Amino acid sequence: MLSEVISEGIIIVNEQRQITASNNAANKMFAYETGELVGKPLDILIPKKSRNKHDTLVSGFMSKGQARQMGQGLDLVGLRKDGEEFPLEISLSPFNLRQKKYVLALVMDITERKKAEQTIDYWFQIFDESLNEIFVFDAESFHFINVNRGARLNRGYSMEELYKMSVLDIKPEVSMEAMRRLVSPLLSKRKQKVVFESVHKRKDGTTYPVEVHLQLSSIGKRQVCVAIVLDITERKNYTKQLENTVEERTQQLREALKAEKTLNELKTKFLSLVSQVCCPN
Repeated sequence: MLSEVISEGIIIVNEQRQITASNNAANKMFAYETGELVGKPLDILIPKKSRNKHDTLVSGFMSKGQARQMGQGLDLVGLRKDGEEFPLEISLSPFNLRQKKYVLALVMDITERKKAEQTIDYWFQIFDESLNEIFVFDAESFHFINVNRGARLNRGYSMEELYKMSVLDIKPEVSMEAMRRLVSPLLSKRKQKVVFESVHKRKDGTTYPVEVHLQLSSIGKRQVCVAIVLDITERKNYTKQLENTVEERTQQLREALKAEKTLNELKTKFLSLVSQVCCPN
């Protein structure tokens, strides 16, 4: 039969919500033997907590009788024979046979897709909540593709504004040619990461020093750059204070050495005078 070569599960239900047929894919999906589901109520494939909601959905579908995806926008869950629950998608198609109404349900186990979505959500949360500024931009045009929350708050731009901007709009001292030189070692695979210091500009026109860690990545077939940006204002201020302190101490040392030299000269003159007084020729 055609239904046995289809990878998705197929379950046929009558008006009394009894299962009248199921293919091998559906049997394996719900962990039942061949023919074991026939004659059973549909509820055995639905977790108890979801049965009332499912009854309403099925009743509504039976009355309208139009092919569609079931429970759009809802998280549908199936129940295996051993009690394990799993996420699924269901497409429903009504048909009549010998003046009786039936529904064909095309069932897909979306466990792996849900896992992938959860992984993406997890990494996106880390990306968006990072205390560092993170920018993702096209490796050719340098236009922004995504910018995390920390960067948006510090820069004063909304994501809608940043979509229309490029890296050059926030780097007042960097030209297109300079950016291409920075990215070149990544595109040619000569380096895995490029680290450099620069100056970034906020929406209000103020600027601040940054250290940029730039790496190459991809979104599908599109090459993108990921820039992790560290605000080094405090580091620069500390370095400047340290330089000022060193300069101040150096000046004090110069003055001390100068004073010591003057004192030694005075001592030499004093001893010379004493010598002349005590031992005249």
